[in-house]
Amino acid sequence: MFNPPSIKIFLQTFLWSVLLVGILAIPATITQADKLEIIFWRSRWVLIVGAFALVSLISLILIFSPLLNRIANKLDNLENQPPRSTLGVGLMLFGFLLVWIFRLYIFGNTLPQVQPIFWIFLWASLLQLIGLKLIKPSIQWHIGFAIILLFQGFIFQTLGLFKIVSADPFSIGYSEAGRFYYASLFFSESLYGTKFPLPFLHPSRYLLLSIPYLIDDLPLWVHRFWQALLWFGLTLTASFFLIRRFKLNKWMTLLATIWLFLYFFQGAVYYHLQICVILIFAGVSIKHPWRSLFFIILASLWAGISRINWFPVPAMLAIAIYILETPINPSPLAPLPKGEGKFNWKYWMTPFVWGSAGTVSAFVAQLVYIQISGNADISAFGSSFTSDLIWQRLLPNETYPMGILPGIALVSLPLWLGMYQMLRGNLNHIHPLRWLALLGMVLILFIGGAIVSTKIGGGGDLHNMDAYLTLLALMTLYLLANQVSPEREAKIRWGKFSWGVVYLAVLIPLWFALPKLGLFHRYNETLVEKDIQALQQAVSIAVNNGGEVLFITERQLVTFNLIDGISLVPEYEQIELMEMAMSRNRDMLEKFYQDLKNGRFTLIIAEEQKYSPKKRGSFIEEDQAWVTYVGSPLLCYYKALEYISSNNIYFFVPRTREADCKNPFSDE
Repeated sequence: MFNPPSIKIFLQTFLWSVLLVGILAIPATITQADKLEIIFWRSRWVLIVGAFALVSLISLILIFSPLLNRIANKLDNLENQPPRSTLGVGLMLFGFLLVWIFRLYIFGNTLPQVQPIFWIFLWASLLQLIGLKLIKPSIQWHIGFAIILLFQGFIFQTLGLFKIVSADPFSIGYSEAGRFYYASLFFSESLYGTKFPLPFLHPSRYLLLSIPYLIDDLPLWVHRFWQALLWFGLTLTASFFLIRRFKLNKWMTLLATIWLFLYFFQGAVYYHLQICVILIFAGVSIKHPWRSLFFIILASLWAGISRINWFPVPAMLAIAIYILETPINPSPLAPLPKGEGKFNWKYWMTPFVWGSAGTVSAFVAQLVYIQISGNADISAFGSSFTSDLIWQRLLPNETYPMGILPGIALVSLPLWLGMYQMLRGNLNHIHPLRWLALLGMVLILFIGGAIVSTKIGGGGDLHNMDAYLTLLALMTLYLLANQVSPEREAKIRWGKFSWGVVYLAVLIPLWFALPKLGLFHRYNETLVEKDIQALQQAVSIAVNNGGEVLFITERQLVTFNLIDGISLVPEYEQIELMEMAMSRNRDMLEKFYQDLKNGRFTLIIAEEQKYSPKKRGSFIEEDQAWVTYVGSPLLCYYKALEYISSNNIYFFVPRTREADCKNPFSDE
């Protein structure tokens, strides 16, 4: 299935990648210097750009130079040398640390773009490869390089997941800790003394995050650790269960699992959606159709309380497995059943039953959850259907510089190239209707993911293309493992894919994993403690005066008893308000305006608000929606009294004068 490259081909592929990344690093570095208001031609940044340019030029010359043959011959002779473990370990350790040193201490926040550090990473990985070759001369260059890339990517990605584990009581990023408030709603009676409505956004995600609440008084850092563990454990489990379906040796199983783990994070496929993937990959078996149906329904029920665009996905993954493993006419010599003609109705009955059962189960799960959630306004569950679509996010933009379509094309490219190379000249071994069904499902998930990516609030990465990425990986790996059943009983030999495709498939996930490399979150404990005391004092004064306190943000402070003596107001949390603003939910927002007008809240805790939305930058449409439907009305009826210095948190109190505030819906 795979054509091993010669040392020369391996070196040429490496040099092409260095050349391309070096060229991309040049404008990224110049742009960053401009942002920092550095006079480029009079600074040391010229040397950095010069190094990228010079090495790119030398790489281009070497690719076509006879000198590369001599270098390849010298490297080839390393296989005949005795192991030199001490030097080899030293090179591997130096190459590994080199990336960390450049990322954390040399480039740091000054040059955070991925292109420059990726360029360093490539050279550092080559050093590690030479070290590995000195330790084990028999290992092939391309295999050693793939191992080094994959294991480093695994380390970077894992560290990126767990580096957010912190005891910092405030949110790390936009409403980060607010997720743990939503998770707490499943235990609201025991935590707050009152039964609150359950989350209407991503219920399955918050259900998973709620598990630590089964143990009393666990601190916030434990909940952050649990979320990181969900990301890590569920993604790794889903990867393992797919790879386990194929008959690979232990080393190949390990490497393929790590690759799929990194592949999933290119989206990323969120951990609560990996439950669906795990159930399908672990439970669906063509030999056990009733067991398969049970797991499809189970996965679809979970999808029903997850995301609406995932409702058909469990059934589609199962149907893809069925089509890949089941020929339409397994015995071409046997006559078709009477009356069936050329279309085998019996063959398609299983996909029909699985698809119907799965989709219906998902809708039933959603309807049942809506009924038991306790939400009076069920229109919130359909907010996605009334939100604007921002089509320019499909192309490069300030919110996602790569753009959805170029980004997903980059991620998909090695898989499509690999399938093309394997299927070239072999399409006739699979019934056209099977290809049509598989490609049809891929196209549906691609178009669906692209449309959802344009919804306001999305499009900042590729996570809405998750279902498409999962199905594409399933199809590619089935071909790669030679487990696609042809229409003939005899085994066929698929075409072989090239080293260039393998190199791309390994390298591209590293492009997404490397930026995760960083230090664990740190904060000023003394300053934070002082701010918590100030917040507690303000809340206590408001409560003692008989007023209500609204936490628009930072509700986890109440959840984890960092602020006490307060009855939590369940309405108007930041994520909820943002969703209502983006979907222009008039009923809920006008209720919010009325509460503001009546001065219902003696004190409001929220981030800094403004009257005018920003004119440029990422998520400008979301910012405009918030300012229009939340920020401006809030500032009209309330004023900022003070703020805490460790976080972007302000105290808002009612204005003493009667305000004549404009209703944002009056012009609609």
